[in-house]
Amino acid sequence: MLIGYQGVEGSYSTVACQKFSGGNNYQTKGFLTFRLLVDALLHDEVDYIALPVENSTSGPITRTIDLMKYLDVTATDEIYVKIDHALITKQPMKLSQITKVYSHPEALEQCYTYLSQYPHIEVNEYMDTAGAVERLKYAEDKTIAAIAGSHTAELYGMTVIQENISDNPFNTTRFLFFKKKEPIVNRGQNKTSIYVEANHSTGSLSDILNIFKKHDTNLLYLMSRPIQTKPFTYGFFINIDNGIGNKKLDMALEELKGICTYINILGSYHKGKIPAYKGVLQNETAFNS
Repeated sequence: MLIGYQGVEGSYSTVACQKFSGGNNYQTKGFLTFRLLVDALLHDEVDYIALPVENSTSGPITRTIDLMKYLDVTATDEIYVKIDHALITKQPMKLSQITKVYSHPEALEQCYTYLSQYPHIEVNEYMDTAGAVERLKYAEDKTIAAIAGSHTAELYGMTVIQENISDNPFNTTRFLFFKKKEPIVNRGQNKTSIYVEANHSTGSLSDILNIFKKHDTNLLYLMSRPIQTKPFTYGFFINIDNGIGNKKLDMALEELKGICTYINILGSYHKGKIPAYKGVLQNETAFNS
């Protein structure tokens, strides 16, 4: 089994891949961008791909969500990964000595309050968290830092200056794993993701919601996203509290066809297990400022 992900070895996506494998033999392959990752799946270069779709601190990850609208892929698994961001340098140093920090935009946003305490540190976006640590390893400038997981620092032989720097100590990312589109088989799944578009007439969204209410089907999530080919019109991503094969959900989806101009059933899967947060700590300092 070959699983594709965006980034380099040591990223949080590789942690999600490990959880997804369930102890089975697997290999991973990193890709520079999410678009290249998706193309690899569609061209049979990998068996599955891992896409981060939502973070408990920064919200939906729209760069990946928007890729899913019209794809012929199927979500098979939902995996939650606890995000423990750390400030990492090449060697031990004081915070006052750090001049720049690099990390993925989502990670920087999740550590905004922490970074705001140190205005002398220049904040720079990088392609992914692990890539920022890899860059750090080969950089001649010893005053730069990266934000990534402590496990990444260990992987690349770098130094953790401060742990648990996320603004939210319960910081967690939700991943969906996809394979190429195939019929969804009812195996007792209890969560479904769909994307729909409807005519932008008065009450169209209300009509969609009323169909689910009529069939006693609970919605877990609803988000509007722009339709790029129709400026200032919107489609909707919906997570549903039931799986394909459930009679009520199947009836609701069938009725949706009468009012929606486009429906993509992205997948039906078992709900992922949200990590335990017992004993979480925030901003543990390893070195003095």
